Amino acid sequence: MIHTVFYVIIFFVALIVSNVINKVFPKLPLPLIQVVFGLILGVLGAGDVLRLNSELFLAFVIGPLLFREGEEADVKGIVKHGRTVTLLVFPVVFVTTLIVGIIGHNFYAAIPLTACFALGASLGPTDAVAVSSLSERFDFPKRIIAVLKGEGLFNDASGIIAFQFAILALTTGEFSLGKAVGSLALSAIGGALVGFLVAWLNQTVLTLMEDVAAQDVTGYLMLEIVLPLLAFFLAEEFHVSGIIAVVVAGVMQASGFKKITLFDAQVESVSKTVWDAVTFILNSIVFLFLGIELQQIMTPIISNAYYDNFRLLFTVLVLTAALFIMRYVILSVYYAVIAKKRHQKFSRYVDDILLLTFSGVKGTVSVATILLLPEAVAQKYSLLIFLAASVTVVSFLTGILVLPIIAPKKEEKVDNVSKIAILTSVVEQLEQESVKGRNKLGYIATIDNYQARIRKLIINQESATMTAEFNDLQLLILRLENEGLENAFRNNDITIKTYRIYQRYLKELERSIVHRFVSSLAFAVAIFIRAIRLVLSNILHTNIHFNRKKIQKLVGDSKTEIRDLYFNNTSLILDALESLEGVYNTDLINYLQSERLRASEQVATGGFITRIITKARPNNLDEMMRGYYLERKLIFEYEAQGLLTAREAKVMRKNVNALENYSMTDNHSNLLYDFLEYTPK
Repeated sequence: MIHTVFYVIIFFVALIVSNVINKVFPKLPLPLIQVVFGLILGVLGAGDVLRLNSELFLAFVIGPLLFREGEEADVKGIVKHGRTVTLLVFPVVFVTTLIVGIIGHNFYAAIPLTACFALGASLGPTDAVAVSSLSERFDFPKRIIAVLKGEGLFNDASGIIAFQFAILALTTGEFSLGKAVGSLALSAIGGALVGFLVAWLNQTVLTLMEDVAAQDVTGYLMLEIVLPLLAFFLAEEFHVSGIIAVVVAGVMQASGFKKITLFDAQVESVSKTVWDAVTFILNSIVFLFLGIELQQIMTPIISNAYYDNFRLLFTVLVLTAALFIMRYVILSVYYAVIAKKRHQKFSRYVDDILLLTFSGVKGTVSVATILLLPEAVAQKYSLLIFLAASVTVVSFLTGILVLPIIAPKKEEKVDNVSKIAILTSVVEQLEQESVKGRNKLGYIATIDNYQARIRKLIINQESATMTAEFNDLQLLILRLENEGLENAFRNNDITIKTYRIYQRYLKELERSIVHRFVSSLAFAVAIFIRAIRLVLSNILHTNIHFNRKKIQKLVGDSKTEIRDLYFNNTSLILDALESLEGVYNTDLINYLQSERLRASEQVATGGFITRIITKARPNNLDEMMRGYYLERKLIFEYEAQGLLTAREAKVMRKNVNALENYSMTDNHSNLLYDFLEYTPK
C-alpha cells in the first residue's frame, strides 16, 4: 500500500514539474515533456503499480474530457462543417481499419487478419486530447478547429465500435456487414438517447432544487462532475456507446437560456476554475500514462530475440505513413469534389488538407482501445499491442515536427498603449484624491499596485531585446540587494525581523522580472540561493531562540535598519549600473538609476518602509475599490470612444473583476507577519 501511495505521489509531482518546465521553456510541447516523464516513471517501475485499466481509463479520464469538450463545443461551427466531420468520423476510421489490418497481416502473416483489423480500429480515431494540446500552439483557421473538434468528439465512438466488430469476428469467426452497420447505428443512436436522458434528469434535479430553494454551488459542481460518469456507465449498461452518451450529455448541458442570477454567476465563476484544474490533471494523466504504457509494452518485445527489431521499426514506420497517406488521399478526393461543385481551384484547399492530415495524430485512446483485447488474444498476439503503442507515439511525434512547418504560428500582437493610458489615468486620479484622503498610506499602497501593473504592460510592449536587457539589469539589482542583505545579517547590523521584512521586498522585486526573457537558469539559481539563505537564517534564529544564545541581534529599530541597508545597497547598485553604460541600453540604465534615486528619497522620509510593511499586511481595501471603480469607468469611456475594442475591454473587465474579488477576500492569512511582530519576553 505504501509502495502504491509513493508512486501516486511521484506521479503527481511529475505533473507539476512537467508544467513548470513547459512554462520556463514554452517551445517544448507539454505533452512531449509528459510522455518523456512517463517513460522515466515506467523505467523506475511505476508501470508495475500504476496499471492502465482500459475501461476505467475511458470512463474516468477520456469521458470527463470529452464531456467538457462537448460543453465548450462550437455546435454551430461543427454543424456547418458537418459533412467534413462525418467523413473523418466514419469513412476514414473504417478505411483505416481495413488498410492497416491488411498491411499488418502482410508483415506478420501469423497474426489473423481479423486481429489485425482490431489493430487498425484502435489506430483509426484521432485523439482529441492530443490534437487540442498541439493546436493550442498554432493559429488554425476557425473552420479547421471546428472540424477537428467535431471529429475528436465522435470518432472515439466509431473506433471503439469498429474494434468491437473486429474482436467479434476474431472470436466467433463470423462477420456480417449489414449486421455491423445496424449495430453501429443502434449503438450511436442509443448512446445519444442516453446522453439526452442524463442531461434531462440533471436539469430536472436542478429545477427541483431551485423550486425548494435548495440551490448550492458545491452540490451543483459535484453533480456536473458526476454527470459524465453516469452517462458513460448507464450507456455501457444498455450496451450502447458510452462515449457518444458523454458527448451528447456535455453538449446538452451547455445548451439552454442564460439566466442572469447571482447563483448562476457564482456557479459559472467556480465551475470554470474547477474544470480548468480537472481537465489539466486529466490531460496530463493521459500523456503520463502513454509514456508509462509505452515502456511496459515495448521493452518485452524489443528484448525478445524472436522479433527482428529492424523489421519492427520498418513496420511501425510503414503503418504510420499509411495512416497519414490514407487521410490525405480521402480528404483530397473529398475537397476535389467540393472544388468541382463550387467551380473553384483545388489549390485553394491544399492548406486545409495538410492541416487536417497532420492533425490526425493518435494518442492514449488508441493504447487504451487495443488493451481491451481479450486476455487470451492479448497474450497470444502481444505484438498487436506493441504496434499500436509504437505507431501512436510515432504519429504524435510526426504531428509535433510537421505542424510547426505547415501551420501558421500564433502571433501575439502586443498593443498596451490604451491599457497603459487607462491605468496611468487611474494613478493620477488617486494621487489627487490622496492629498485629501484620510488613509494616505492606503492610497500609496494602491498606487504602488497600479504602478507595478503599468510597468509590466510597458515591458510587454517593448521589443524582446529591450525586455531581455531590462530584466538582466533587474536580476543584477536583485543579486546586489541579496548580497547586501546577507552581509548586513552576518555582520549583526540588522535583526531577524528586519531581515525577513526586507526579504519580503526582495520577493516583490522577483515578481517584476519577466524571467521567460532572462536566462532561465540564471534566474532559477538566483532565486534558489536566496531561498536557501532564508531557510538557513530561519534555522539559525530558531536555534538562537531555543538555546537563548545571543549570537545575532534580536532587538532593534527595523525602520532605521532598513533605511541604512537600503542606502548602502543603493550605492552599490548605482556604481554597478554606471559601470555598465555602453554595454546595455543607455535609456534603461538612466531609468533604473533615476528610479532608485526616487525610491531613496522616499526611504529618507520613512514612506518606503511603510510600503513594505503595508504590502505584507494590506489595509487599503477602500482605496483599492476606488481604483477599480475608476478603472471600470475609464474602460467604458475608452470603448465608447473606439480607443478599445470590445474584446480588449472584455479582457480588462475580467481582470478588474478578478482583482476585486481577490482584494475582498477576508480570510487572507498574515500568520508569518504576525509571527515577525511577536517578540518573546
